[in-house]
Amino acid sequence: MSKCPYCNVEIQLADFFEVIEKEKKGILKKRIGDFKGERINVGIGFNRVRMWVCPSCDKILGFSESAYKS
Repeated sequence: MSKCPYCNVEIQLADFFEVIEKEKKGILKKRIGDFKGERINVGIGFNRVRMWVCPSCDKILGFSESAYKS
């Protein structure tokens, strides 16, 4: 997996999303749930932007792209 450029800690996908695990017929299945981080409004007519923050050092790693809603 990737590492935080500030604190050099490994970052997993489960750090940013809620992971739901279910066992069905002896097979463990994982499903990605809601985003755990903050969402920011950019402006009128735009989708909310996700802010990606390192879970160990709380530094901002980046932002998701914003798309215009029609």
